[in-house]
Amino acid sequence: MNPISSLVFVLLLTVFPTLILCQTPLIEQACNYTTYKILCHQTLGPDSEALSATDLKTLAKVSLKHTENQATDIDNKIIQLINSATGDLKSVLSNCSDKYLTVVEKIQAAETSFAYGDVGGATTWLKDATSNRNMCDEGFKGKPFKSPISDLTNKLGMMQNNAESIIAHI
Repeated sequence: MNPISSLVFVLLLTVFPTLILCQTPLIEQACNYTTYKILCHQTLGPDSEALSATDLKTLAKVSLKHTENQATDIDNKIIQLINSATGDLKSVLSNCSDKYLTVVEKIQAAETSFAYGDVGGATTWLKDATSNRNMCDEGFKGKPFKSPISDLTNKLGMMQNNAESIIAHI
């Protein structure tokens, strides 16, 4: 290897170690099905169950698990924000908390359906979760304040889209 190639390899290894060292061909295949490939690699790459997976079904299950964890984290964040919020923001966040309880339940139902081989049912539950997530986001429209959870909800939407894409290829 010439010195320039070595330098490029070391730089890539430094910047993207998870993507280079911890991927399996199956994770690469699954992430190629997704729209948000980098997030897919960030989600599946460090997960020991994903690294040892032998089929797409396992990777879809892991992706759903991480999607549920993200939704639960958002719900917990909303509860923290409610405790310090006042006025209209508190009201909007309370509505979001109700919606996110439902989002988590819908994602859990999708996981259960998927575990029983009901891909169509899992997809339907995930679409329902999206509807509830969108209802929370709509509560911030027209308000004089920005959603304090918009970055988190955007990431959840991308994670869910990735999970749905992997499921669609099973």
